[in-house]
Amino acid sequence: MSLTGFQQADILKTERIPCLGPMGEASWLPTPDGVVIISQTCDVVRDSKEYLQVAPLIRLIGNAARQAGKGAMPGYVLVPEAGTDTFADLDHVATVSKHHVALLVPQRGVASTQALRLFGMRVGRRFSRFAFPDAVSEWLQPLKGLVIDKAGRATSALGRVLDERVESLRLECSPSWDDGAPYELTLLVVVKPGLLPVLHEGQPPPSASAALSRWLWDGEGSLIRKPAAIAEKIVEASPSTSLADRLWLWECFAESLAATCRPPTSALPDIANAVAGGEFSSEVATAREVAYERILRSEEIDLEHLSPPLPR
Repeated sequence: MSLTGFQQADILKTERIPCLGPMGEASWLPTPDGVVIISQTCDVVRDSKEYLQVAPLIRLIGNAARQAGKGAMPGYVLVPEAGTDTFADLDHVATVSKHHVALLVPQRGVASTQALRLFGMRVGRRFSRFAFPDAVSEWLQPLKGLVIDKAGRATSALGRVLDERVESLRLECSPSWDDGAPYELTLLVVVKPGLLPVLHEGQPPPSASAALSRWLWDGEGSLIRKPAAIAEKIVEASPSTSLADRLWLWECFAESLAATCRPPTSALPDIANAVAGGEFSSEVATAREVAYERILRSEEIDLEHLSPPLPR
């Protein structure tokens, strides 16, 4: 059955879709706003494939719509051409026959190739996210909350740095997740090319200026600034700002993000003791500097407003 002209993210007007009930019985889910195709376009148009997957369209309001639009609710994927409040509900995916789909008239759910790519990426992430150990997820919640709260805010320096300059936040476990707790964890902040000075192999990092050193660290060398304050300095940096100061601002920005990763004070011992040394280490690098091998052994922290995941 050919569906030439159909593609992923197309909207189909149908009043219900088949779903499996709790005992495996067939049931029908009402879809008053229609459904959206979530299968990849190549599978949609391929004659050898007899079925495709769709998800119902639902409308969210208020804070739920804002959070889902930022990626804080990965079970929902925005379908922009249907409205800023309309999302694919990935908790209720149905497999349907192409013979039935061929009787329907598709409407575009996205208006550009870039929007289609973003839709496909977010659908894929819903089903391919790495499952961090539950205890580690508790440590990550403050970081996720901070990033999601500031993302998309043009008036926030932290939001601008995260939206415009950070490619990805990744978590690296040494030597392996399989070794169990306590985990030795490194937060890897991957930034866009050209933002970090290039150091030659074996070259020690240059020292920060005296003024920046006094601002960043206390007398014992401990970082005293939070992500928002360091982000303001990064945004305010001018061409006259030394390469050394730019480097240390980024290094400390990564460290400050890692420092937000803490479990609740009421956490049970298996959570409180899940991370070796009681803290994450940190590192910052550009996307060009991160070796492919390192990408394979680190995991993307699921924050969908950031750039698409690095290749695997």
